[in-house]
This record gives sequence, C-alpha cells and structure tokens, in this order.
Amino acid sequence: MAYQALARKYRPQRFEDIIGQDTVVRTLQNAIESGRIHHAYLFSGVRGIGKTTAARILAKALNCVKGPTTEPCNECTACLEITEGIDMDVREIDAATYTGVDNIRDLREVTQFQPARDRNRIFIIDEAHMLSTAAWNALLKILEEPPPHVVFMFATTEVHKVLPTILSRVQKFALRKITLEELIARLQQISDEENITIDRAAIEVIARRGEGSVRDSLSLLDQVIAFSGRNISTTDVATVLGLSETVFFARLVGLMADGNHSGILEALQEAADTGRDFKMLYRDLLNFIRNLLLIAGGANEAMLSASPEDLVTIHSVSDRFSYSELLRIANLLLRDDDTVNHAEHQRLAVEIALLKAATYPRLKAVEDVLSAGGGAQRASSERRAAATAPSRTAQAPKQETAEPPRTAKASSPAPRAAVSGELSSVVERLQKSKPRIASYVEHAKHVQKEGNRIVWTFTDAYYAEAVTEARGVIESIASEIFGMPTTIEAKLDEPQAGGGKRASDQPSALGDDPVVRAFQKHLGGEIIDSKKR
Repeated sequence: MAYQALARKYRPQRFEDIIGQDTVVRTLQNAIESGRIHHAYLFSGVRGIGKTTAARILAKALNCVKGPTTEPCNECTACLEITEGIDMDVREIDAATYTGVDNIRDLREVTQFQPARDRNRIFIIDEAHMLSTAAWNALLKILEEPPPHVVFMFATTEVHKVLPTILSRVQKFALRKITLEELIARLQQISDEENITIDRAAIEVIARRGEGSVRDSLSLLDQVIAFSGRNISTTDVATVLGLSETVFFARLVGLMADGNHSGILEALQEAADTGRDFKMLYRDLLNFIRNLLLIAGGANEAMLSASPEDLVTIHSVSDRFSYSELLRIANLLLRDDDTVNHAEHQRLAVEIALLKAATYPRLKAVEDVLSAGGGAQRASSERRAAATAPSRTAQAPKQETAEPPRTAKASSPAPRAAVSGELSSVVERLQKSKPRIASYVEHAKHVQKEGNRIVWTFTDAYYAEAVTEARGVIESIASEIFGMPTTIEAKLDEPQAGGGKRASDQPSALGDDPVVRAFQKHLGGEIIDSKKR
C-alpha cells in the first residue's frame, strides 16, 4: 500500500478523537442524543483544526446503522463509505470549483429525492466562503425550508465572507486553535505509535511552528521524519525547518538597541546564507520581542515556555530596553508584519522594518519632549497668536499693563523642590524606569521625609493628583531604596493671599473638562488662560 501522510492517517474518526474542541463536540452529541438535529451547520476557524473532520464525523453519526448515535461505529457500510468519501448520500463539495448558480440549481434538484440508502442526504460544502453571492442567494430558500431528509454542513476559514442572511439560517460553531500543550501531547502520541524517538524540545518546536493547527504540525513532523529517520533531535528540526535560534535574535535585537545598521544587514546576510526563510524569521523575531515584553512587564516566566538557557539570554536583552521602548518597537514591527508577509521581496521588507526599529530606541517619547520643552513651545505659540490676534491694548490699557507678560511666564521653568541625599535617589530611579512619573514629582514645590513617610507639596492640583495615582509605584521604589516600608503623600500648598494664583489654579469649566485633564495627564500640558470664544 502507498504511504499515507500522517495528517490523513491519524485523522479523527470519532468525536472522542477530536482534540481541543470539547464545547463543539459536546453540543453536537447532546443535540443528537436529544433528537434536536438542525438542518444546517457552519463550522468556522483557522486551517487544520478539524472543521471538515467534525462535519464528516457528524455525517457518520447521523447515518450510522446504529444511529443517530453520539459515536459512529466506523464498522457499518455507511460509516466506512463516508470515511472513504464514496457514500452516494453524503456529498462533499469543494466550493472553490462549485461556485456558479447552475451548480447550486443542480444541487437543489438532488435534494428533492430521498436518500438512496442512508437515513439522511448530507451535503458537506468545504471552503464555503468561495461561493458567489448569486450562489448563496440560490441556496437561501432551500436552507430556510429544506426537505426533512436533507442536512447541510458548511466549513470555512473566513466566516466574515458568508452572507448574513445565510448565517441567520444555520447553527454556527467556531472552532478554536489547538493549545500548545494539546499539540505536543498529540504529536508525542503519534510519534510513539510510529515508533519515532523524538525529545520534547523538538516536539515543542514543531508544535510552535504549527501555530495551533494539527494538520500543519503533522505535515512538519512528516517532513522532519523524512530527513532524520526514526531518531529526531532538536538540531534536526532546526535544520529542516530553518528555525532561528534565540542567540541569533538576541544578537539582532542588541544591534537594534545600538542602532548598528551595518551589523543588522550583516546578520541578515548570514541568515540568507544559511537558507533561512525571511517570512518565518520575521515571525520568530516577533515572538522573541513578545518574550521580551513579557519579561519586562513582570509576567510569569512559565508563559514563555523557554528553556533555562534561553531565559538567561532573554533577560539579558530585556535589561537593555525600557518597557516603553519595547512597546514602541513591538508596535512598529507588528505594523510591518503584513508588508513582510505579502511583499514580493521579503528580504528587503525585513531589512527596512529592522532598520526602522533600530532608529526607534533613540527617539524620545512625545511626553518626554513636551515635559522638557513644553514651556518654550507654548511661548512660541503664544507669540504667534499675539501677532495675529486683535490688539486689546487700546480697550484695557491698565489691565494689560498690570498683568505680567504671559510669554515670560510660560517660558520660565517650573519651580523645583530642593531634593537631597536619599530622596534624590528616589527621583533618579524614577527618571530611569518611570520618566513620566518623575516629571510629575519634579514639579513639587517642597519635599521632605518624615520617618517612613515622604511628603511632596505641590502648588498645582493636577500634579498632586498624578503623584497620588502613581503612589504604588513610587512607594515600591522608595521602600527598596530605604530598606523599609515607605508611604507617599502628595498635598497642595495653601493658596497665596491676595489672589496670586495662576490661571490654571482658578476654578474654570475648562480645567474640569475630562478631555482637557486627560491631555494634561498624558502630555504634561498646562492651562495658561481660559477664554470664551
């Protein structure tokens, strides 16, 4: 007998063989057991997770001589013929080649006849999203009021392309991706049955590359077996699949941190020389960046599923970036993912994406720029506004003369508290790890340490509120520096007598506006004057 691929040989033949779809299986079995069999089903999900397989098993369960039954016997003529795809009453149709209205009309004529032998006449339409709009419309009436002996089953990877009028007439089952552990267990089981010796690390690499698809994972395993024989190592898997190692990515990300463009291009040339697929390389790089984000965000290391050696490497690279830098780099690379996947010159697309990312760590965050130079920018903006606005000097000369120039106030630096000794260590730590919070603290008029309590005094309620919101972060850093539990308090200074408040301290509807306060909080803005237009 000719060799049969693993994905076909180990295709589930019973509901109990389906992995990772417990909700779908239980719903179908309960429906059969209670006699609540619908006339149309739609199975959706990514490739290789069991959509068509579930439809075939359901067809066997409905037409089995012992049924309708919750588990087909796989021994009767109906079950065996459905498995082989030769049952006269169960037609499996490829919608990609069966898209026309005439084809649907022929199908509708067939539905009028009773089954030749089985209990039900079943139509399994694969890749249903490929049907044309006219073909779907031709199916509407028969889907709404089909003959009692007819059952339709649709399978699609793109359920959003199916007409809403069709979706309202079927029972929808969304099949999920198979988890990594479920895939590993399935691959190990099949390897044992095939007498294949393979270590868990190699199986894990194959399962990860399968991306939640059982069929893809088994196809990769087939490919590795063809190369390695019955003894498979992680090195064999890396050789066949062209996997990129953690050390290589650590080096690549390190070059990005240094802004070393020539080094990045040389590393990619090495990848090309070893025959690595650039689309897969980019995908693995995104996964590596995700691991860095998880480490930087304090996530459980078990989420990484990495070896101890790889964890050490990931930690060393993660320490070179701040969390915000990693977020920006990940966002930039993710935006180029679609370009890389569909580019005709994938290597060039990857090179451009990485060179852009290498520039990104050296760019300053918007909030940092605004907090550092916001005053000067406001002054410049107000000077331009003063040049174009109508002059008010003639209308209220005394008022304008008495008020100090607003541009000078805007450009003058905000008062800074005199911070010394241990307290300066807290501010320095904040500047390195939480620069935004540090910018709030630096607006304090006065700071003092009273026992295990630090009190910051502000003249602006906004900064006092911002520090209060970030109290947990500051207390954690302060407790670590002082070696004892430390609490933080932010309070407002008493208003000066004689009405010497700034415009931002005066009660106003603008100052209480939630949108304006959001801009103040995230961009470090300051209300200079509030006017009605």
